[in-house]
Amino acid sequence: MSAESLLERARALLARTTTFYRDVPRTATWLRERLERLDQPLRIAVSGQVKAGKSTLINALVGTELAPADAAERTQVPTLYRYGPEPKVLVHTPHGTVQNAPVSTVDAATVRDLQHWRPDEVARLVVESPTPGLQAISLIETPGVASAAVRETGRSALAQVLSEADAVLYLTRHPHQTDVQFLQSIHELQIARRAPINTIIAFSRADEAGSGAEALGTAERIADRYRADPTVRSFTQHVIPVVGLLGQAAATMTDEEFTALARLATLSEADQEALLLSTDRFTRSTAPESVPAGTRAALLGRFGSFGVERALAALRGGVREPGRLRTELLEQSGLTALQEAVHRQFVERQEALRARSALLGVDMVLRANPRPGSKQLRGEFERLMANAHDWDELRLLSALDSGQVRFPRPLQAEAKRLLGTAGPDRRSRLGRDAHSSDQDVADDALAAVHRWRDQLVNPLHDRAHRDAVRTVLRTCEQLLVNP
Repeated sequence: MSAESLLERARALLARTTTFYRDVPRTATWLRERLERLDQPLRIAVSGQVKAGKSTLINALVGTELAPADAAERTQVPTLYRYGPEPKVLVHTPHGTVQNAPVSTVDAATVRDLQHWRPDEVARLVVESPTPGLQAISLIETPGVASAAVRETGRSALAQVLSEADAVLYLTRHPHQTDVQFLQSIHELQIARRAPINTIIAFSRADEAGSGAEALGTAERIADRYRADPTVRSFTQHVIPVVGLLGQAAATMTDEEFTALARLATLSEADQEALLLSTDRFTRSTAPESVPAGTRAALLGRFGSFGVERALAALRGGVREPGRLRTELLEQSGLTALQEAVHRQFVERQEALRARSALLGVDMVLRANPRPGSKQLRGEFERLMANAHDWDELRLLSALDSGQVRFPRPLQAEAKRLLGTAGPDRRSRLGRDAHSSDQDVADDALAAVHRWRDQLVNPLHDRAHRDAVRTVLRTCEQLLVNP
């Protein structure tokens, strides 16, 4: 809304800091890389405990199988998946050299063959793929929080990787206090506490929370408890149950798999229930002959028991086309809700996240390497931090979306619009079209200021709602003074 956005001011400060440290080669190089990253696709780190389903969820989000999802602990070094016109793998060593690994294609098998290196041999892998799902975002798969690689290199190394991402998607099979403590530890810096807007928690194996169709309901109740936890709310507003395996299978479902599922759905309901009594019966039974045991085993490996049950239920309910079944299963898996949260929280507000990354880089350097003359940069940093209203807006939008803050329906809709859900420009925030006169827009802004000032003295609001009202009111005041 202002003449110079938060991102532009953060970029300028990062550039000045880079110049200030130009005689410290390692620091200057690190800062230049962060400056260049501001013009690249948003980076989202996918992190969490060992075998939380990071690779599976990456494949589900991208829509193709790039990351190897194995039973054994696989990821030893951070792996960046980004868009590229041709398949390419770059190997970064701890000594700063970069090697181009010759590949003709990039898929899970290719990456699996390259992930045998130890952390002392390879600092990170960069996998480039012409996959449309990587055009808007890049994904960084990290070693598991309690993995051998992290034990060897230390938690600080993992925290460094996460600091190089603009946002974090944290996966856990079941939320535990250790997850909360880890996420707290990477939000210790001042800027992380000031802008806790870059983290989403995915309860990634929600089908394990209970039996059958009741599992997701149980998982949602567990997620609700964590959303209500004040400690969790200090770094995220989103805790989303997801069945990652089903999400990956649905996103990459083949015509052959749809045909096999459709044939199983033609069995009587009693025969289907008998077949699904156990994985052994489903994969080894000689019936039905129309779907061989090998095909059924492959379906179970791809969709899991929960996914097969949901697919058959959808087909019995009238789903007839592969596209519609894919959509149904993506919703059942929770992946649609997660994608929407990633889009709203990360992609739509990526300028605020990029500004956060830029200022985080400045803060880390000024703390690690203070020197004569750096006080001026520190002062600029503090002023930007004090006036970063963009972060307040984003944090409140997340709270409104997740239900942590609720206003009566008309106010809820108006708050979201004023905070930029209909568009970031002044007219969109005030619900006006491009042809509205400047006077009408100004009148609407003034009316919004009065309306939200009245809400500030509403005795029914608790502290959280009063803080939310202050954020909306400040937005209204900026709309009034910034044409």
